[in-house]
Amino acid sequence: MKKALLLAGSAALLSQCAPSTTSTVSVDRYAELSNRATKEPRHYAISVEFHEGKGKGVVVKAPVQTVRPGKEASFAMQREFVYPAAYQLAELTPKLTMKISSSSFPVSPATPTAFTRRDLGYRAVLTAKPQGGFVVVQGSISHEKFVGFSRAPGEAISPIVDASSKVVLTENRVEMPNFVRSETPVFISGLPGVPHVIDLPGIPGSATVTVVPVD
Repeated sequence: MKKALLLAGSAALLSQCAPSTTSTVSVDRYAELSNRATKEPRHYAISVEFHEGKGKGVVVKAPVQTVRPGKEASFAMQREFVYPAAYQLAELTPKLTMKISSSSFPVSPATPTAFTRRDLGYRAVLTAKPQGGFVVVQGSISHEKFVGFSRAPGEAISPIVDASSKVVLTENRVEMPNFVRSETPVFISGLPGVPHVIDLPGIPGSATVTVVPVD
């Protein structure tokens, strides 16, 4: 009894947290589809469209993947982001007491010495297999985006001023990127050939998954 109450409470909470993309089906139709003896297709053609923002928004279409039932289809709609990974700390000239002029500068600010790469965008890994007249799709959809730079802390990479602390010789900035990643597990059980919409609140946006049997 306690377990049943817990499951009911969890379902109620989920229905309040996520928008519904559910259609209805009559009990007779469900019985017909779930008990239907269908031949397993040799392949499934899986397509994914990503929608950003509310409504239609920006649509990113991934190339269709054709896979055997139960085998993974991997989708990646990403771009490469390059950013500094290491810096040479500020260097001082031997004569710090020299007069500062347009032709002399006593401090060289921190400068990048190495760079790294990161793939940003959408990634989906999905499998499809038949179950009666339905097709069951499982996997995950993830999204990673760049949200700006923030200044790295530390005395060695702080602004450097002259001895009287009146003139900023260099901002000596070291800025590192910030990324946000979201992941949504996928479980779809519905009719083949029908587009199914998955809410992706972390973007925010949605993904439309369509699975078509290919004999």
